[in-house]
Amino acid sequence: MLTKSDFLKFIQCPKYLWLAKFRKDLAGEIDAGTQKMFDDGAEVEKYAYELFTDGVMAGGNNDFKTDISKTKELLAGGAKTIFQPTFSNFNTNLYCRCDIIKLSEDNESWDIYEVKSSTQPKDIHFYDLAFQKICLEKEGLKVGKAYLILVNNQYVRNGDIEPEKLLKIEDVNNEVEEKSEEVKEEIVEALKILELKEEPSVTILKQCKNPYECSYISHCWEGIPEESIYDVASGLSEKQLAILLDMGIINLTDIPEGFVKNEKFIKHIELVKNGQREIQKAEIESELASLEYPLYFIDYETFGGAVPLFDGLRPYENIPFQYSLHVIEAPNAEAKHYEFLEKEYKDPTKDLYESLNNIVGEKGTFISWNMSFEKSCNTGIASRNPEYKEFFEGMNERMFDLMMIFKNGYVADKGFKASASLKKVLPVMVPHLSYKELNIQEGGTASVSWFTLTDEKVDKEEREHLYQDMLKYCELDTLAMVEIWKRLSDL
Repeated sequence: MLTKSDFLKFIQCPKYLWLAKFRKDLAGEIDAGTQKMFDDGAEVEKYAYELFTDGVMAGGNNDFKTDISKTKELLAGGAKTIFQPTFSNFNTNLYCRCDIIKLSEDNESWDIYEVKSSTQPKDIHFYDLAFQKICLEKEGLKVGKAYLILVNNQYVRNGDIEPEKLLKIEDVNNEVEEKSEEVKEEIVEALKILELKEEPSVTILKQCKNPYECSYISHCWEGIPEESIYDVASGLSEKQLAILLDMGIINLTDIPEGFVKNEKFIKHIELVKNGQREIQKAEIESELASLEYPLYFIDYETFGGAVPLFDGLRPYENIPFQYSLHVIEAPNAEAKHYEFLEKEYKDPTKDLYESLNNIVGEKGTFISWNMSFEKSCNTGIASRNPEYKEFFEGMNERMFDLMMIFKNGYVADKGFKASASLKKVLPVMVPHLSYKELNIQEGGTASVSWFTLTDEKVDKEEREHLYQDMLKYCELDTLAMVEIWKRLSDL
């Protein structure tokens, strides 16, 4: 039986479908970011149902046979809007659960509504709806139009959530129609994959993370060398990757000269070949000379989701609930550490401002890694809270992006993997510091942890342990910047 979820896996990669069906034991754990996406989708769906006052629920019975029977019952009983209708056709081996179907105004066809937590349509959404359309038609239902229900990122919460303002409905019928014939052909191929007794072989191009990260990356990437052509894949097209693989080239250093055009990746290949670090001392000195003491090394942890939690927020607007701050008052002074983490489930803006305002002065440079993120957080706070505007705009005017020294190539090392991310730079520049020993090792987990931390239903001792874990993670982010700055100063 080919489900809608299975089919979308097939569209991404035929091997993904086969593994998901027959080798679930090889799947990696769902990361915090992916789980948050699932949670956002479920919450958006809840509000989407409120747009249809005559809707009746068919699914959610934890038994697909019951859901199918309930759907048939509602269709026969004259229901005009059905939530989670479920269809299964054993003649075609297709199974599908829609989000919403609604009887069209002429009472002769059914419109399909697919709910997504995205703010814009994506190509994969059209495949999704085309599959649903085919399943309904196989069941003898006449299908009218196809719609997407998406998140309106211009919505600003003011009081209770207003579903008609939070969400927007887009007619994507033309796009779905264009995919329909292709989807019919792909269904045939997907069913063939499910008949295979052995794992299919596929060429790895860019499908492993497009449109979603596959759960089987670790399995499929076994045997790929540490320094491979995939290190520069973002600078190549899928066609170029395919050409290299057809030539039997997988090692980075075997790429023919002139094949890669992107300067950043050309430099990375050279570094791998010669094994030497490149340092532009004059440029580094010039950048660091622009810093004014005190130095404030700052990092935020934030939450943000499809449905705004508090008044004044837009969907997916990042709100800092935590900061770590290392302060160096003068040359050769030891770094002092300060921190803040909101423990209550409320808008943390006021408490965060008061904490920061008690520490920082009117002079000095704020140092962050990828400062556009911290600056956007500050801009959001300032726009919502005029009383804090001068403070946060002042922070932004004094912000320095330490990452740019690496992004500009003033320090280049093969260990960076052509990246300027802190997680890539730190192990090379400051090997004795590592996130691997922490219970929280990346920002996605830190973000979702705040909801557990502020949930009074969770055991108090568990929340206290989590509180300490969150502090340690954020502290390492700014300590890492301090130590990298020291290494740069030594250079």
